[in-house]
Amino acid sequence: MALILSYEMAFFSTLLVILSSYLHYKKNILARSLKYDFKPKALFIKKIPKNSKIINFKHYNDDLVIKFKDKFKNFSLFFSLFKLLAYGILVGGFLFLQRQNLLFIAGYLGGISAFLMGIFAYMLCVKNE
Repeated sequence: MALILSYEMAFFSTLLVILSSYLHYKKNILARSLKYDFKPKALFIKKIPKNSKIINFKHYNDDLVIKFKDKFKNFSLFFSLFKLLAYGILVGGFLFLQRQNLLFIAGYLGGISAFLMGIFAYMLCVKNE
């Protein structure tokens, strides 16, 4: 019983972590892609200028002091509330099983690795198509 419960808890917690990561990154990519205009403008250009580049400069302090706004922006890029909640469920499930004396470490690690191996196998199948 402890083996199955540990396996299922780890499997579904890992599923929640990866699903939340996917949804968060998808939201970020879609939000950033709205800034760009994807219309094919090259069809209407008669003459393409040579050596033309658009350069955007950002001002940073010389002594590399990062502003709080930039720190928060970088932090929110990798972590969202839903993602942190998913990691909390992963750790909370581990602690819950341990306190109830139902934790089977091999089953818990097997649940995490089974999901990751499934993702790896899917990646290989998609790559070979």
